[in-house]
Amino acid sequence: MAMSSEPISARPIEEERTAPAASRRERIDFLNHAVVFAEANIRAYDTKSQIALAAFVFSMTPLWSILNATCGNVAARPIVAFLLLAFLCTIMLYGYVLWPIAPLKGLIKNKRVKNLFFVADPMAVSATYADQLNDLSLEAELTAEVLKLSFIRASKGTRFRYALWATGTFYALVFVAFLLLRQCV
Repeated sequence: MAMSSEPISARPIEEERTAPAASRRERIDFLNHAVVFAEANIRAYDTKSQIALAAFVFSMTPLWSILNATCGNVAARPIVAFLLLAFLCTIMLYGYVLWPIAPLKGLIKNKRVKNLFFVADPMAVSATYADQLNDLSLEAELTAEVLKLSFIRASKGTRFRYALWATGTFYALVFVAFLLLRQCV
C-alpha cells in the first residue's frame, strides 16, 4: 500500500471531475425518484395542514371556557369579535394550504415538453394522445413535472408557514385577551 503525498481531501474532488456523466437510465431513474419525493412532500403538507387545522379548531373549546371563566359576559366584549375574526382567518389559511395550486405558465422553457404527464382534459386530447406519446422526450417531460411539483411544494410550504404564524398570533391574542379580561371591567 503506497502512501500518497497529496492531501486526502483533494482525491475525492479529482475523482468527481473525472467521473462519467450519468447514463440516460440513471437520469430517468433520478427524475422518477424526484417526482415521487416531491409528490410525497406535497401530500405531507396537506396532511399536516389537516391535522393542525383539526387541532386548532378543537383547541377553541378550552380557550373559550378559560375566557368565559375569567369574565362572565365575555361574549359581549369587542375583543371577542376580533378574536373570532382571527380564528376564522387562521382556519382559512389552513384551508388555503389545501387549495389546489396551478403551476406557473412560464415555468417550463423547454419546447420539447408536451405536458403529457398530467392530462387536464382527457376528452380534448383523446384523439392525439397516443401519437404525442410516440414523439415523447421522456427526460424533458419528467424534468418539467419535477419543476412543476417543486413549485407546488414550495408554494404549499410557504402557505403552511403562514398558517402556523397565524396560529401562533391567534394564541398570543387569546393570551392578551385573557390579560385584558381578567379584571372583567
